[in-house]
Amino acid sequence: MHSSSVIFVAIVILGAALVRAFDEKEAMEKMMKAAETCLTEVGAVDSDLQDLVKRQPASTYAGKCLRACVMKSFGLLGADGKLDTDAGHEKAKQYTGNDPAKLKLALEIGDTCAAISVPDDHCEAAESYGTCFKSEATKHGLM
Repeated sequence: MHSSSVIFVAIVILGAALVRAFDEKEAMEKMMKAAETCLTEVGAVDSDLQDLVKRQPASTYAGKCLRACVMKSFGLLGADGKLDTDAGHEKAKQYTGNDPAKLKLALEIGDTCAAISVPDDHCEAAESYGTCFKSEATKHGLM
């Protein structure tokens, strides 16, 4: 797969599976289904969804909440607004295709971002995690 699939995974599962070997179409469909459900739940609009799809920072608070909702729907953001590293590790295993090197990198990036200090507000926390994953992906040459 190409590098845009790497960024997509970072957004959808917060970088726990920053790899190239997964079905991007299937993953995108799952993310879109979750996002569409979340749109009305958080009061987000189509432009917020487009920011997410285009892998850009959220331009509105509702866009940040959309990301938090999607993360929660994947079980990656806990009720406390923090990353669920166990769930992230499971997703990493699922998406790395049993490639030890990719799994190690995915877990490293996920653990690095799980350790950052984030705001108590779940929407702001989701945006902070997304920024971390994008930064870590860049550091590792995945973007």
